Amino acid sequence: MSSRRAIVLASCLGTAPFGCQPPLPELEAEGERVVVGVQGDVELCAGTLRAWDQHVVSVETQLGIARDPDDRLEVYVVDQTEPWCQDVMACYIGGWADATFVPAYAPHAIWHELVHHVVSGSELGMTDRFLSEGLAGSLGDNWCPPPGAEWPTPPLRTLVARNDLAYEHYPRAAQLVDWIRQEHGTPTLVALVECMERGQPFAEAQRCFEQVLGADVDAVSDLLDEVAPPLHANPTVCDGPAEPWAGDTWSLDAVLACEDPSVSNGFRSRHDRKTSIRLDLPRAGNYAVVIQGDGDATIELEPCFCMGSDGGLLHASDGRSFWVGEPGRYRLVVRTDDPATSRVHVELWPLDVE
Repeated sequence: MSSRRAIVLASCLGTAPFGCQPPLPELEAEGERVVVGVQGDVELCAGTLRAWDQHVVSVETQLGIARDPDDRLEVYVVDQTEPWCQDVMACYIGGWADATFVPAYAPHAIWHELVHHVVSGSELGMTDRFLSEGLAGSLGDNWCPPPGAEWPTPPLRTLVARNDLAYEHYPRAAQLVDWIRQEHGTPTLVALVECMERGQPFAEAQRCFEQVLGADVDAVSDLLDEVAPPLHANPTVCDGPAEPWAGDTWSLDAVLACEDPSVSNGFRSRHDRKTSIRLDLPRAGNYAVVIQGDGDATIELEPCFCMGSDGGLLHASDGRSFWVGEPGRYRLVVRTDDPATSRVHVELWPLDVE
């Protein structure tokens, strides 16, 4: 029996101080930087491990973290995270489990939680809660405001040096991290992370701001109100070049075999899997879509930017066209849960070209 599972058993027998936890899924697939267990009958695709490995390396590289590459991060995809994460949808636990938990119905949370996992398990440690969520939000989240709405922007002195942070303040934290990196550079951000500790008195947080940023919390808060960088879509899934157009037509030959390194799991069912590519849509309007393959597949468009209040993206009910409210970069996601589907050809073109 592994030492971790022995601890879980001991806790359930009342001989350890953690409280009884349900058994962890078996770790069944190992990447270069992560090792993954899935609750349920799901085949892990090569692209899932590859994408999560790359994200770990990206976070380490951006923040100058030097973790032991052989110390792989444990990730569990479970039906319901409540037994481990309590009242939040997904979590990284740095205690008895030292693992990341994400729900099968929302696996996109992995990008946020892996940032926590990398940072907390490094020499930077468990930093101030507000700054910690800012790091995870900046490097692994989509914080585009809902159409016609805005995220609240309270003064920073009401947010730093606190053990709790409301979800609606996460975007404010991500903006602070983006601003520090843009104005002062990532080494300055890392210095602030190193200085601030979770649960420290506000006076200590104030000292860190003055020492690292050369201004107190209130001055930084006022400046952030004036020059806050715009919120952005998730950089993790939107990085990379766009597939070029051939005249007015864009085409893609997609592979959907689970063993292909471009194919990742969707976790909605045993065979749910997907692949994606970036494309630049030159104009708003209707786009026709043709999809052909050796099995069933669907496509989705996801913007790589925050749409304005007048923008919109609607999937036509017949599945053969898209209405795009704003031009820009998108992810075209090809998805299937048909085990027979291995290859799909997609073509797309604007219907209003004269």
